[in-house]
Amino acid sequence: MKTHLPIHILISSTKNTADIRYLCGAEPPETAMLIQTGSRGTLIVSEMEYSRLRRTVKRGITVLHPEMIGSSWKKGSADWIKKCTDKKKLTVSADFPLGLAEKLKRAGSKLKISEGAICPQREIKTADEISAVRNAQRAAVAAMNAAIKQIASSEIGKDGLLRCGKTILTSELVRATICHTLLDHDCIATETIVACGPHSADPHERGTGPLRAGQPIVLDIFPRSTATGYWGDLTRTVCRGPAPAELKKMYNAVKAAHAAALKVVKAGAWTDDVHAAAAGELDCRGFQTGAVNGVPQGFIHGTGHGVGLEIHEAPRVSSAVHKKLRAGNIITIEPGLYYPHIGGIRIEDTILVTKDGYQMLASCPKRFEY
Repeated sequence: MKTHLPIHILISSTKNTADIRYLCGAEPPETAMLIQTGSRGTLIVSEMEYSRLRRTVKRGITVLHPEMIGSSWKKGSADWIKKCTDKKKLTVSADFPLGLAEKLKRAGSKLKISEGAICPQREIKTADEISAVRNAQRAAVAAMNAAIKQIASSEIGKDGLLRCGKTILTSELVRATICHTLLDHDCIATETIVACGPHSADPHERGTGPLRAGQPIVLDIFPRSTATGYWGDLTRTVCRGPAPAELKKMYNAVKAAHAAALKVVKAGAWTDDVHAAAAGELDCRGFQTGAVNGVPQGFIHGTGHGVGLEIHEAPRVSSAVHKKLRAGNIITIEPGLYYPHIGGIRIEDTILVTKDGYQMLASCPKRFEY
């Protein structure tokens, strides 16, 4: 009995770019469409992009522009699909454009929304993918070392502000150092976090303005390789000058939670158990999580997430996800504590899950006071 492979239609978008790159082996342009059947696919792009992508895609991918199939750019995706396949049953992603879906239905197509990920195999990284993430992570480490060196060498003024010579050291200046270092390693980062004091109490606050002594400075660097498209992710928290006792206690608790989570990581471990190990360590040290006057504080996010062609991808490591880790997963471990009155502490590494444990993809010191 002949088995008919499902036909997947992917339209280039923020959500689908990583899947298209994974399947095709090349960065898709802003406007592109992939018709995938098993390991073979047809990538429709503009005439301008045709020659470049034809040279760079994986074997099994045919690159065409609309004129080659008797269509045109103006006629659009519905006509391209009609010209490329006579099959009426098509599988699409949950974010498939509604307008295009309606056109296809009117033309007689039957659309099925994919119940799971289009490329679930992305969760298990190949040797080449592991190497790509490791290189991005090494770039993150280089940038982190440069940032910490800049902070550690600053002078503490009588007003508590950090200065490099006569220049007040700011989040923006440290972020520029990070970006320049990443460019030297063929990587880019657009949302780098250099958050000091109250800013650090918000996990995704980028940080602005002067850096101060005796306050936490969260440095979260997540570069993307311009060559491979793979990401790294690394966070350290530092303090210039002596830190208050409460901050030291927070830092030591987060460092212990980070270690506790790593002890649980291995193939077969449940993602929520890894999170529970980190959360339990913080809880037993007296750091509570909850809302105070409507503001969430404590350990207010998951312990980690997958990293690959997307900075946040499966598997998620949190209390909300009950899933077994598998050898070949690349995940972050990043517990944190956040309190508005004093700031935040976060420590993060990107690791490879192995049969018996994990492998750190790039080593970076953990030190709080400088």
